[in-house]
Amino acid sequence: MCNVFNYDHIYKSFRSGKLEPFYENLYPGLLVYASRQLGDELSYLAEDCVQDAVMDSFNERHRLGNSMAWYSYMLKSIFHSSVSLVRKNNSRNNYLDSGVAEQATPDLDVAILEQEALDMLYQAIETLPQKYRVILRMSFVEGLRNAEIAKRLGIAEITVKKQKAQMLAMLRDKLQLPPHYIFLIIKLLHLYTIIICDMVEHRCLNIS
Repeated sequence: MCNVFNYDHIYKSFRSGKLEPFYENLYPGLLVYASRQLGDELSYLAEDCVQDAVMDSFNERHRLGNSMAWYSYMLKSIFHSSVSLVRKNNSRNNYLDSGVAEQATPDLDVAILEQEALDMLYQAIETLPQKYRVILRMSFVEGLRNAEIAKRLGIAEITVKKQKAQMLAMLRDKLQLPPHYIFLIIKLLHLYTIIICDMVEHRCLNIS
C-alpha cells in the first residue's frame, strides 16, 4: 500500500497538540465516514461525531501507543457515536432494517483499510490538474459517457478518452501502483462514487 499520507507524522503531530496535519489530511475522510454511518437523515450530525472522536482520542493520546491504535480508536468512537445517535432518533425499525445493528462490533481492520484507501484517493484527486478533475467529475460523479462529456466541453471524443487515460495514469502514479493496476483505480473510483459525491456535497473534495 502506498504511503500518500504519513500516518505516523500526523499522529505524532496530533499527540503533541499540533492538529493542523490531522484536519488538513484525515478530517475530510472521517467526516464522510461518519455521514455514511449516520445515514441521510442524520448526516448533518457527522461533524459532531467526528469532533467528539477527536476530543476523546486527544484525551487518550498518551495511552494510544501508535498511529494505527489511534486511528482505530477514532473510527470505533465515530461508529459507536453514530449508532447511539441513530437509536436516539427513534428510528429503531429503520436502523434494524439497514443491517447496521447486526454489527455489534465493527470490523475495524476492514474500516481502517477502507478509510486508508479513501484518504489516499482523496489526496490523489485533490492534486490532479483542474481539467482532469473536471473529467473525473463528469465521468464518475455525473455518470456521463465520453460522447456527452465531449459535447459539454466542446472537444473531440478522442480527446476525452485520452484525458481520461492520462487522469487514470496520474492517479496510478500518485498512488504508486504498477502500470497493470489501472483496473484497480477504476474499481476504486466506481466503488467510492457515492462517497466522492458526499465529499463534494460536504465541500471536502474539490473536483470542479
